[in-house]
Amino acid sequence: MSKVFAHEELTVDYAVVSLTPSVYNSSGGPSASFAKIQAEDGPMRYRDDGQDPSPSNGDLFEDGDIIELPTLEHIRKFKVIRSGSLLGKITVTYED
Repeated sequence: MSKVFAHEELTVDYAVVSLTPSVYNSSGGPSASFAKIQAEDGPMRYRDDGQDPSPSNGDLFEDGDIIELPTLEHIRKFKVIRSGSLLGKITVTYED
């Protein structure tokens, strides 16, 4: 049975943001095998294939939406960027 071992909150602006490796894959600690990401505030675009999204390219991610990343590889490749006039924020929960 998996359990939650870490959380992080990231502000999303017009620079591409990735999840923090030292949080989801810390040396000497657990490594994430699943992540749940919730969008807050302004609209964003994301990709989970390692490519950079742009404000007009990528999957739309809006306030209240939730993304589930089912593997460490998806977590490593996740990237997000602001897509509208308001800053976005993501809240991430990691499970081992």
